[in-house]
Amino acid sequence: MGPWDRIVENISSKLAFFPPQPATYEVREHQDGTGEKYIQPVAPDVPKVLSCKVRVIPVPPLKRGGGGTQIVTAFFRHSDSNAKAGNAGTGGQPAQQRLTILYSHGNAVDLGHMLPVYRDLARVLRVNVMGYDYSGYGCSTGTPTVNNTLADITAVLRSLQDVYGVPPDRVVLYGQSVGSGPSCYLGSEEPGLAGVVLHSPLLSGVRVLKPHVRWWPAWADVYPNHTLAPKIKAPVLIMHGTEDEVIHISCGKRLLELCPNKATPLWARGFGHQDLEQCSEYEPTLRAFLAKVGKPQPAKQQQQQNLYSEPQQYQQPQRQQLAQR
Repeated sequence: MGPWDRIVENISSKLAFFPPQPATYEVREHQDGTGEKYIQPVAPDVPKVLSCKVRVIPVPPLKRGGGGTQIVTAFFRHSDSNAKAGNAGTGGQPAQQRLTILYSHGNAVDLGHMLPVYRDLARVLRVNVMGYDYSGYGCSTGTPTVNNTLADITAVLRSLQDVYGVPPDRVVLYGQSVGSGPSCYLGSEEPGLAGVVLHSPLLSGVRVLKPHVRWWPAWADVYPNHTLAPKIKAPVLIMHGTEDEVIHISCGKRLLELCPNKATPLWARGFGHQDLEQCSEYEPTLRAFLAKVGKPQPAKQQQQQNLYSEPQQYQQPQRQQLAQR
């Protein structure tokens, strides 16, 4: 990494990353001698969630930089009440054949905040969910930088394969806000993914952080999703609120134009950056997308799936919490 790269990383880390200080949780070991870990909340507004597998994994360095840290991961494996003998899901579907959402969260939360969200997504959508904290977030070591987040998500995908037996073609990347950066990166690098969901995504870091700057050298941009989106072969679902006060909806619309394998988007009328998941169409849109990309497809056919139709008028501003099922 050269001096200019370090300058860009330093600027981007100060502008784009706001990890909760102190962390909202601690990683502790159960007292049963197994070495199994769990997440213990230390913030008063963070509930305790035990229904996940907690691991601290090493992050190998990438050629472009980043890595060399250890990050906290939390894996929620969905299991129906009729799951037996290693099966999970109706029809005796093997657990590793379920879709797994690899969720990259926003820039101002950590796993303590997100565990209830992951738990509910796994239950409601009947999928596995893998969450993680970026380097420098929560109890993950290191400093939050762009390159570190790219190394982080790469390590998490590898952990899904090596530890949990989940192949890439059963993984759906889910990037929320800043998390769209690592998700677009990995989506462009890994052609065999089941799908990609971009929730209030950036067009690029500079276009959000410095919207008044008309020109910026490409090498100095961070999270250049606009250059990565055309390289994503998996189906892409974009969801964005029409009243997003942090990342303008034009970013989501432009990314939609750039994706070669797009699904019908959700433009949530009246919703902003922090409440998109309260839109009444959020859950049905996600469910429909996962149902389509979850069907086994030959490699060539998967890349040619047509999941796009012209979106109807913006959704009505009905609000609801994620259903509990």
